[in-house]
Amino acid sequence: MKNLSFIFFISLIIFISSCEKENYYQGDHFFIKNAGAEMPVYIKGNIKSGIFILFLHGGPGGNASLPSFMPVSQELENDYAFAYWDQRGSGLSMGNPDQSTFTLEQFVDDLDLVVETIKHKYHNPRIVFYGISWGGALGSAYLSTKNYQDKIDGFICMDSGHNLVEGLPKSVAFVKDYAQKQIDNNVDVDYWTKARDWCATAPDMTKKENYFKYDGYLINTNAYRKDPDQKVQGPEVGAMGTMNSYLSLSIFFNGKYLSKRFNILELNLSRDMEVIKIPSIVIWGRHDGVNTIEMGYDAYNSIGGSDFKEKELVILENSAHEGYIEEQMLFIHTFRRFVNSL
Repeated sequence: MKNLSFIFFISLIIFISSCEKENYYQGDHFFIKNAGAEMPVYIKGNIKSGIFILFLHGGPGGNASLPSFMPVSQELENDYAFAYWDQRGSGLSMGNPDQSTFTLEQFVDDLDLVVETIKHKYHNPRIVFYGISWGGALGSAYLSTKNYQDKIDGFICMDSGHNLVEGLPKSVAFVKDYAQKQIDNNVDVDYWTKARDWCATAPDMTKKENYFKYDGYLINTNAYRKDPDQKVQGPEVGAMGTMNSYLSLSIFFNGKYLSKRFNILELNLSRDMEVIKIPSIVIWGRHDGVNTIEMGYDAYNSIGGSDFKEKELVILENSAHEGYIEEQMLFIHTFRRFVNSL
């Protein structure tokens, strides 16, 4: 009897899944194979627009697959085509890339293959980079390499980690200040005293062990979300949707493998970014504790140098690191205004 019940339950799930399947398979996809990695690219949205937004996800070790189900993405897909690329060792990427390929130069080379494939497959559309956090750094590195920027029509750089040498100590100071506030409010005093005192030692943030210790404290602050209790719209895909979409559990494991083997703690692209001469917009959360607002000004000042005029800085006053969902409507308006002006 139990076996029959189990079979009925499984059959019911399969039936429900088949009914919902169509909703989660809209779009196109292909794989980029390079240096041992097989990286998926999913194309969704308004391909006829002739404008492709190439989403550069964060991390290193995040993914573009899950953000493709965010309401903010789906809204913007009405206007433009979006290309969601999972980078090597990240998200739903496959293959067996050697650790030696986890370099900034290799990621740039991978990205160039994605760009060239989109141009060939979709008849040379206009391409706009949209990079968040690490993705903003990767976009900056690509646009600063050779003449690659000639292939790209615009750059949306959001809460970028383009200069961790100067940025990480500022984030450590953010954690220290947050810890002191918790102590003053008598919240988990022992934990936050240890955090404050450790941050006060001005740890060398080019060392991995220090980075991961700091990151353990950072995740417990409001560095990512100004108001952690704010209700925001997450990915519109639940358990059934996961079964019916291309998502798999690998998105939760690949990134952790990569992040421990890809050392970018000495990354500083600020000087390199002066060569970027394409229309750019820097979008930053005023209260970002991951890449603080000072680094937002640095990104803006660095792109194209001081004399470059085709750039803009937009500060989201009520956001931290996730302004695209914290101030969703303002972000969408800003995004459209920039892309439509190109």
